[in-house]
Amino acid sequence: MIRLGLLILATVAGLLIVLTQMGDGNPRADRVAAPPEDAGAAQDAGAAALDAPAAPLPAEAPAEIIPAARQTPPQVNRFPGPPLEPSPEYAGTTPPPPATPGEGGPILYVTADRVNMRAGPGTGNAIVTGLDGGTAVEATGPLEAEWIAIRTPSGQQGFVAGQFLSTTAP
Repeated sequence: MIRLGLLILATVAGLLIVLTQMGDGNPRADRVAAPPEDAGAAQDAGAAALDAPAAPLPAEAPAEIIPAARQTPPQVNRFPGPPLEPSPEYAGTTPPPPATPGEGGPILYVTADRVNMRAGPGTGNAIVTGLDGGTAVEATGPLEAEWIAIRTPSGQQGFVAGQFLSTTAP
């Protein structure tokens, strides 16, 4: 154990002697970059000084400049996909025209910033779409229910909680 301690002590002493003899000076001093010159914030490094007057702009654009409209290639839909076909259950029928509020039931307005319209009355039903605040919808069911059946201006039908609907426009 004493031998190991003496060996470590001799190794550390040898390293200190070598470092004091060879460690003088900075061997990387010749590789250190010179400090940058003070330049204005608007001037890039290596750019001409900003104090010189700028050359006047020519009256007309040089002939070698090509307008951007000629440089941009036209957009081509290379993979349009197959033509759309109606679902089998709707084949041969025409979709109903979009409903506009005021054709049937009373007009209600969404009072919250954003409300989910659901497929059925209750939060357990799937979300059909989201309605932004102030959207006018047509009530297609009783107004006294907790969930009111509605139709959007685009013709989608669903249910919204009655607490988020009002008869007065925002």
